[in-house]
Amino acid sequence: MATATNNTATPPVTGGQPPSAASDHTIPPAAICVTEKCYLRRYEESDAEAMSAAANDPEIAKCMRSTFPSPYSLADAHAFIAHCRALPPPALSFGLFTVQGELAGSLALEPPKGDSIYAGTRELGYWVAPKFWGRGFMTGAVREFTRWAFATVPDLLRIEAAVFEPNKGSQRVLQKVGFVQEGTRRLAAVKNGKQIDEVIFGLIRTDIEA
Repeated sequence: MATATNNTATPPVTGGQPPSAASDHTIPPAAICVTEKCYLRRYEESDAEAMSAAANDPEIAKCMRSTFPSPYSLADAHAFIAHCRALPPPALSFGLFTVQGELAGSLALEPPKGDSIYAGTRELGYWVAPKFWGRGFMTGAVREFTRWAFATVPDLLRIEAAVFEPNKGSQRVLQKVGFVQEGTRRLAAVKNGKQIDEVIFGLIRTDIEA
């Protein structure tokens, strides 16, 4: 999970172009979530070049698992977008775009691997380009995305997230949108030759329905 923002999210709008956005860009009707600063939609093949440019930053990669490419090539972007577009419904992997239409990052809910008893759980993963850090993009996006997911997927019971301990920005994002810090897996990972703890967060349906 990449370092995100630590700003309080602005109030969401229900659809269309936010009135404060000085842009000729029109938010597509297919956008699943819209906030005052950004929106989420499914990837299109034409997003590959923008994704490669946004994701190709070592500051993102250092907070991600080893499966995240670094450098992030155009071929990597094409492969990832093809994977997302081929996912069966409910496909829960989306691009994060500014209200001006610039690709700023990515959010996904991945199904559990292994035993089917965990079918009600999805793992949240996300990254946002460094130029957007500290501006409230990811806080608002995670809040709206997780609520949209619970409303859209009836069998979804729990969303969890694992964050490398040095990644304080991402931990603040999760805490601000209602995730509960559930524990720490001590020295669970080795990243760039360093042993690090992994902090576990969870959000269950009743946390947001209360």
